[in-house]
Amino acid sequence: LTLLTLCPSFRFCAPSGRPTFSEMSSSFTPRTNPRPLYPPASRVLAKALYAHLRDAALGCGLIAGLWPIYSYLRAGWTRSDREFYCLVMCAGHTVSYCLFNGTLLICEKLGWLKDHKMPRKKAEEPTKELYKQLVTEAAISHLVTSPIVALLFYDVARYAGMPLTSEPISQSWGAVALTIMAAHSFNDWAFYWLHRIFHTKQLYARFHKQHHAFRGSVGAAAEFAGPVEQAVANQFPTVGFCLLTGQHPLVQCIWMVLRLTQTYEVHSGYHFGDTWAGKLGLTANHASFHDHHHTENLGNFGAEHLDWLFGTMDHYVSIGEEEGYLKRRQEFGKERKEREASVEKEE
Repeated sequence: LTLLTLCPSFRFCAPSGRPTFSEMSSSFTPRTNPRPLYPPASRVLAKALYAHLRDAALGCGLIAGLWPIYSYLRAGWTRSDREFYCLVMCAGHTVSYCLFNGTLLICEKLGWLKDHKMPRKKAEEPTKELYKQLVTEAAISHLVTSPIVALLFYDVARYAGMPLTSEPISQSWGAVALTIMAAHSFNDWAFYWLHRIFHTKQLYARFHKQHHAFRGSVGAAAEFAGPVEQAVANQFPTVGFCLLTGQHPLVQCIWMVLRLTQTYEVHSGYHFGDTWAGKLGLTANHASFHDHHHTENLGNFGAEHLDWLFGTMDHYVSIGEEEGYLKRRQEFGKERKEREASVEKEE
């Protein structure tokens, strides 16, 4: 990181114009030929640092705001500590899922936020059958799988030193902020590599193809994956750091909510970077990066700074990154409207 900071023009694993013989595909290491010139390290690392600080600030604010409610509920709880832990984690998961994706669904039905929705090709629109499968699997996940997993996680967390749910948070606010940033970094690295491994030919068709059934992804489909991928590439990166370091249950829950809302946003098909919420740091603002991963399936496996570092964002860079991708989406939308208008006129 010191090298990258001191050398803003440094390009790791992505020299300009170097010919390669790897074909561009949804493989472990997608490449273009020639390779594009990647953005400078200073810009990429500044965005990564901002993302870490944003989560730390939001996390501390949410913990401070929700602590009175958490304490009140715990004081009146008469069942086991394990069950309260399960309740907190499952509530964080389900409330964030329903609130975020439910709000977007209402906005779409009412025609709100349409200026921020990235247009889809007709072939990218999910089918009714796919939506039915999504609703069924989401219900099973939230009502059956998640409670069981949370009950099992309790023993792991307690073994790692997690305090009882009735105990206060002993860390200082600075330590809590560092914990959230460490959890963010752990998630970035673990998700990037595990997700990228699931894009190998040996694993993609068997495990990961289900998730990519949503070419034009929606927020509710962020967790649309088989049990193996869900446990290995989704749950472990998200809860791994806080779980294995025995963080307080409320800290675990708030970090999980931050991570989940971020992944719902990047799968939502909406770009909020130019909204007031985006400018205030209330949204993640990099939906176009992961949206490209679904619509094109050519790299962009995780956090942008890791795709930059390991040279797996060739196609995204070659089309002009976020600005170029959003422009392409608008062009696709315009072409689709013109074709539909032409068909209606003929009819």
